[in-house]
Amino acid sequence: MKDAFPLKLRPEQLRRTFDPARAPFETSHDARECVSDVLGQRRAKEALELGLAIRDMDFHVYVAGPQRTGKTYLVRSFVEKYAAEKPVPADWVYVHNFRQPEKPSCLSFPPGGGRVFAKEMEALVQNAQTKLPAIFEGEEYNRQREEIVAQFKRLRAEAFQDLDKIAREQGYVLRFEPSGIMVAPADDDGEPLPEQTIREMSDEQREELRRKSDYIQQRVAEALRVVAAHEKTVGEAMANLDRELVLHAVGHLFEELFDKYAEQRAVLVYLERVREDVVDNYKRFIKKDEPQLPFMAAAPSEPMEYRVNVFVDNSETQGAPVILETNPTYPNLFGRIERQAQFGALVTDYTMLTPGALHKANGGYLVLPIRELLAYWLPWDGLKRALRERKALIEDVMDQLGYMVTRSLQPEAIPLDLKVVLVGEAEIFQMLHVHDNQFAKFFKIKAEMAEHMDWADEEEAQFISQVCRLARQRNLPPLHRTAVARLIELASELAGDRERLTLRLAEVDDVLVEAGHLARAAGRIDVMGDDVTAAVSARRRRSSMIDERLQEAITRGFINVETGGAAVGQINGLAVYSTGDYAFGKPSRITATVGLGREGVVALDRESKLSGPFHTKGVLILEGLLRSRFAADMPLSLRASLVFEQSYSMIDGDSASLAETLALLSRLAGLPLRQDLAVTGSVSQLGQVQAIGGVNQKIEGFFRVCQAQGLSGSQGVVIPAANLKNLMLHPDVVAAADEGRFHVFAVETVDQALELFTGKPAGSPGKTGKYPRGSVNYLVRKELERLLALARLLGKDDDAGKKAE
Repeated sequence: MKDAFPLKLRPEQLRRTFDPARAPFETSHDARECVSDVLGQRRAKEALELGLAIRDMDFHVYVAGPQRTGKTYLVRSFVEKYAAEKPVPADWVYVHNFRQPEKPSCLSFPPGGGRVFAKEMEALVQNAQTKLPAIFEGEEYNRQREEIVAQFKRLRAEAFQDLDKIAREQGYVLRFEPSGIMVAPADDDGEPLPEQTIREMSDEQREELRRKSDYIQQRVAEALRVVAAHEKTVGEAMANLDRELVLHAVGHLFEELFDKYAEQRAVLVYLERVREDVVDNYKRFIKKDEPQLPFMAAAPSEPMEYRVNVFVDNSETQGAPVILETNPTYPNLFGRIERQAQFGALVTDYTMLTPGALHKANGGYLVLPIRELLAYWLPWDGLKRALRERKALIEDVMDQLGYMVTRSLQPEAIPLDLKVVLVGEAEIFQMLHVHDNQFAKFFKIKAEMAEHMDWADEEEAQFISQVCRLARQRNLPPLHRTAVARLIELASELAGDRERLTLRLAEVDDVLVEAGHLARAAGRIDVMGDDVTAAVSARRRRSSMIDERLQEAITRGFINVETGGAAVGQINGLAVYSTGDYAFGKPSRITATVGLGREGVVALDRESKLSGPFHTKGVLILEGLLRSRFAADMPLSLRASLVFEQSYSMIDGDSASLAETLALLSRLAGLPLRQDLAVTGSVSQLGQVQAIGGVNQKIEGFFRVCQAQGLSGSQGVVIPAANLKNLMLHPDVVAAADEGRFHVFAVETVDQALELFTGKPAGSPGKTGKYPRGSVNYLVRKELERLLALARLLGKDDDAGKKAE
């Protein structure tokens, strides 16, 4: 039975279409409620759900996939839906640490409790500021103070009276002066003796005065000690009185808080320390206002130490928090210690602590773009440390870098319990997995995004629902069924597969927005299929300048590409070029020459270092094919040169190996190849034609050249049969094929391509292993035998010449 290939493809094989009548509505205005779920990605959803369900802090998730496949949208929509059913996490506040002021303490409260506690503390301070001044200005307080003072005065007077009596009995008098108590001998009238009298006394009398003076001085010292003890007792009594009054005034406020937070030990410890500080420093509550100089900052309305910094407030959070931090710098991720300028210096306190994304997501889910996270090493290193230690610590960036600039706060770390979801490309996942030994320890769940989904009835319905959602989300005019049909075909074009639809919905969304703009500009109330087509054409035109310039260079003869006639050892190969947002095909002339030698097949592009490893591999496979088919029983004695003519940039890939094989066999057989055909495909050492990429762009590239030079009706492109499922050609190409002005052929083997290009049978080896006379392979074999015989003859001549010498 004769092979079905080479196969001339029918127009319906060149492009798959969607019948607008199959759309479930006339316009999307009549569509049912559109789903908000992410299209496709079942595998990624299953992995993401598993990662979120495992509460272990070592099982975080990495969502991997190409750009513009909706990774971030998938994560946000899926995680937010999942988190909505989870409990709301606790609030966190920072308070003053009365033992170590430079190390603020953190306290946790039920959701909303942090804000309530801050208001309770504010109310407590306000009550203290109101009640304490009134108490210390009251009559009862003054009466008790006067009693304590009177008691002290009485005891002091008694002590000094006893001392004065003792002094008089010894003939001395006491004088109380600012510098202390002066002791002096006195006369009968109680007046101090004059100095002259004392000098006139005998030595025995003066010695007696000295003895009495020492005795009295001892009694004075004893009396002063007693008075000092009374003073201390008075001070303690006054302090106790103040403490009792302060506790009486604000004690019930603290008791209410003690009862309320009886189950929260850390809060009770803090409240006890606040009460102690209020009692010890009550004077700050009754201190009268003092005038402030113009350049001085206004005094705070309440003592700073009692303020509560509501650090994380979940009072309005529904479910577990989901935080997406698109700029994960170190301060944005781990919080910051803010400062303000005062008198030329930067000062800070615990009320200036601000949370980062890690704190806000605590108890929930933190979503981070990995590329931005890795832009600087510090956030990534800090994240791993936080996950390892399971606590969030606020530190200055300069401290992290090892620089000591100013003395700063060291807030108490907050315990972490959250799930981190990284979003990025699969290549970054692989790089981290290989080069970062801590990465695999924490990110054990990989949710990989697919680029395509099947084009089947169920997927069609899902895709239609998605584009309707996109249109409504963008507030675009309703989509007509023809627009829906064109968008489905566009999704297949972007996928490069007639059996697949792309999941890079961002590109479909861009086209949809442009089509909506065109519809509005034209005054239409619906987006039509022509609007989508016009938007696609406009995007192509904006990006196709280089493509057009190359096409023009071919048309004007600057680049040699023949689209008619035949030539030996010359063929039109096809390559794909990309400018980032636009890919296009371009034909290139490939030529082959053959001469006597032993080098085998030489690629001039490789020799000139303009060939990549994949192209080099393709040339080596070609040589392997040549040896296995024609040199199984004899050596090859040739030097064959292959080159891409007028190519001045790097060439890579093996999709030109079929074209290079045909050019070489043409040169060996001496048979011309059709120049109205171009070819693309990879070959195996067994002569099989294998699939390649970019088949649609390659066909369209040669079609545009032929169209510019004039379609003859015989022109076309030869592709691997394995690429039939990839054909989603431009409607212009399909129309030309339908009219018989352009053709696409599919082949499975090198021999099928040979027959198509030469018009002669390729020839299969018979029972003896020989090819039929007149076949292409027969002519190739004969040429190789001729070259071998010539090489042997030249070798004999060389040997004879050497012997003669």
